[in-house]
Amino acid sequence: MTLRTFTFGMIASFGSAWLFAVVLPFFKTRDVKPVYFADGIDEKTGVYFPKRTGQITNGAKVYAQNGCYVCHTQVVRPTYAGNDIHRDGWAGFKADPDRGDTRRESNVFDYQGEEFAQIGIMRIGPDLSNVGSRYEKTAIALNELNKTKLGDAWNDSMKTSPEALLLEHLYNPRNKPSMRWSTCPSVRFLFNEPAREGLAPSPKPEARALVGYLLSMKKNDTVPASMNYAPPKPAAQ
Repeated sequence: MTLRTFTFGMIASFGSAWLFAVVLPFFKTRDVKPVYFADGIDEKTGVYFPKRTGQITNGAKVYAQNGCYVCHTQVVRPTYAGNDIHRDGWAGFKADPDRGDTRRESNVFDYQGEEFAQIGIMRIGPDLSNVGSRYEKTAIALNELNKTKLGDAWNDSMKTSPEALLLEHLYNPRNKPSMRWSTCPSVRFLFNEPAREGLAPSPKPEARALVGYLLSMKKNDTVPASMNYAPPKPAAQ
């Protein structure tokens, strides 16, 4: 093999990877056209625009500063590229009590409101595309369980919120026996340590912003059938 052949081979190898991984996605997403709901197929009408609430901008910065993207992804892969749809809670829920099957793949609109789409590097930890929905479901289940156990002694002041569960995880990811295996690092520096024993640590604004950002991740909105993994079937005539 000559030096010339080797050089052209290296350029072609790295150039094609750069073309398909960087150049083409850039031009496909730089000017995204609106997607419309289809009459007679979708339940909604008009232009699709996802709603997302939470401290997205500030929380995204805290998320990036602490390297969360290294171990967590934020992308539900298309069906042809993996099996994310079938992982419970990752892409939504197959049996949502209110809406049925809410599972769907990620789309470019999911990252609106962020300066960068933090799709992640690898999955040492679970994907976070729907972590807000998962924590909400966990909080509801935990409250129902405690309510059943305590009976008449139960009152609303005993409720556990998704925010409280996430703050507990961020402070000590291995606090619960079921999470002893977790490799997630603690971010205790985002909390004020208690002044005396017996008091709980109080979250700093950065911790609350991070929790608000994580809870905003609920990719369970209704999308047009053209973008949906499980589009609604047309009504029978």
